[in-house]
Amino acid sequence: MVLKNWGKAVNSISCDVMRPVSGLERASVQWVFVALGVVLVVVAVAEAVGLRRLRSEIEILRASDLNGRVEREQMQARVARVQSAREALSLEVGRLRGGTQPAASQPTLTLSPLTRRGPKPPDPTVERPSDNQSIQLRLLLPPGRAAGATRYLVVVRTWSGGETIWSRGGLLPSKSDGQSMVTAFITGDVFALGAYEISLAEMSPDNKPVEVAAYEVAVRPPVQ
Repeated sequence: MVLKNWGKAVNSISCDVMRPVSGLERASVQWVFVALGVVLVVVAVAEAVGLRRLRSEIEILRASDLNGRVEREQMQARVARVQSAREALSLEVGRLRGGTQPAASQPTLTLSPLTRRGPKPPDPTVERPSDNQSIQLRLLLPPGRAAGATRYLVVVRTWSGGETIWSRGGLLPSKSDGQSMVTAFITGDVFALGAYEISLAEMSPDNKPVEVAAYEVAVRPPVQ
């Protein structure tokens, strides 16, 4: 008797569980679900297309950035060639006028290597030269590094932004007054008002620059 009642209870529960949800048999409701499914498919396809377009745009931006870097490097190379020509012209003019002007007409800028880079730019200690002024830049070599046959690369950058504004490679060290140094001739238009960082790099056997010293200088307005 107990088993019979238990069977009836189980049959009653099964009927309740399997009972269809009210309203799903209507065609309108079924079409609503079909429409929702279509909408989900369309949204998924649109997201996939949008993702593909986004990836394509990213690749285009990367290519544009690479082209921009190449153009900037080419522009810097052209500027360096123009500056080199101006320096050569200035030196030639100075040589031709050497008989009538004192040797002091060509100033020198001697810098010592930094022991460490500071968090703030250096104080301005150099007076702003004229644009056509030829300057002999003297970079003292670090202690223990003697003048030899190694060639060096000098790069002048802005202190805050790090933009390269002047560079010269293939420089051989020399010795003056018992001090080993790397010298380069530079024109005054390179040093506008502001602070600069100068990097001295040694050219490795595979022709890659390896920095051996860094220097700082800040330019102030001329005294009126």
